[in-house]
Amino acid sequence: EGVKPWAFLESMKMLADKNFAVFIAITFVVSTELEFFYILTAPFLQSDEIGVSPANLPAVMTIAQFAEIFVMAFMLSWALKRYGMRKTLAIGVIAWPLRYVIFAIGGPAWLVIASLALHGFCYVFFFVAAFIYVDKVAPPDIRASAQSMIAIIALGFGRFVGSLFAGRIQDVFTTEAGTNWTGVFLVPCALTMLCAVAFLLFFRE
Repeated sequence: EGVKPWAFLESMKMLADKNFAVFIAITFVVSTELEFFYILTAPFLQSDEIGVSPANLPAVMTIAQFAEIFVMAFMLSWALKRYGMRKTLAIGVIAWPLRYVIFAIGGPAWLVIASLALHGFCYVFFFVAAFIYVDKVAPPDIRASAQSMIAIIALGFGRFVGSLFAGRIQDVFTTEAGTNWTGVFLVPCALTMLCAVAFLLFFRE
């Protein structure tokens, strides 16, 4: 209705709410760890530890894509109705360290490949649910600006920082002998575990 022309600044004021600030902080950290999956999963699957051939890699990676579609279409709405927003987000954030700890263990190969299906819960139950949460808590007149804010934090700045961070961590654990994938994936595992604990302790719907 044009009553708040500086709607973006109004959306920043939502950070004054402790629960929303905790949610935004966790969203940012988790979004940085998303790049470990997007950037490093393919070379990890082709490593000697897992042994997926380049010819089979696209088919294997579609496991994550199909899981995302399935969870989006059939499970998110059900989970929100049955468990509510906080528990749905909690499931999503807990799925992250679970996936990365399997990657860090690095075997057996079938378990690593099967764990790609966790991407459905990681992405949909956290990021998609996060946009629904923002839509729910933002005042109607600044809702679009609040959505833009979470998009910039999660899918913009967070992923940009994450791409640099993931590349740096890979460099740290790579020598002439190859990449220590256990060391690489222990980093996002630890960070997402901290996010899960912080979410369960400090976030209230």
